[in-house]
Amino acid sequence: MIVEVKLYGALRANRPVEAAGLPHHAFAMKLLEGSTAVHIIQALEIDDALVTAVAINSETAELNTPLQEGDQISLFPPVAGGSEPLRVFIAGVMQANRQDTQIESQNYRVKISQQLRQHVPNVQLIDPWAENPNSIHYSDEQARHTFLTMTNKASEADLLIAYLPLPSMGTAMEMWQAYQGNTYIIAITPFVHHWAVRFTANHILPDLESLFGWMENGRFQQEIVPAALALRQS
Repeated sequence: MIVEVKLYGALRANRPVEAAGLPHHAFAMKLLEGSTAVHIIQALEIDDALVTAVAINSETAELNTPLQEGDQISLFPPVAGGSEPLRVFIAGVMQANRQDTQIESQNYRVKISQQLRQHVPNVQLIDPWAENPNSIHYSDEQARHTFLTMTNKASEADLLIAYLPLPSMGTAMEMWQAYQGNTYIIAITPFVHHWAVRFTANHILPDLESLFGWMENGRFQQEIVPAALALRQS
């Protein structure tokens, strides 16, 4: 059977020289029926200790999970900061500059969540919208409690991703709370000169595609994740 294999970080040193594409691209590999990720590791002569996580078709899996024709297997090396799951707070525009009771589209949260689950094994997500999908119908008391509770949660994450195509007072508060708690911050916004962004964010990106590109080429896993975990421990 033929499967696709994608290596991250230091594991790319074991990528077959004849494999097509760039180092961060997946490559085809022929295996016997019933093979597992263990057989891939052995065939590529990767030290067992260097593989700390495996994903099959973007879902976290065990090393001994039987593979099927066409599966994509991702192998991940250790990252600095230990093996604790990365906690990510997804912040972003909701009401923006609206003067009614409605909110902006929250589809960006779905996209960010999908990409994180695909590229970061065992990631733990904190998403105010996912936890409170009917918040526009909350009473004042419930809304106040939710607002303060979720804002405080921003400082409990290792990493905060703030999506700001429009200004957002709530997101600015979450970013400040995260900054105060030594949480690493990535802002996705055109407002690069706004002080609330400039002086809290560790990185400012122009769009979601740039963020997803970091995940695809491995920079997110090998640079951002270790930096976020290290900052939390500082």
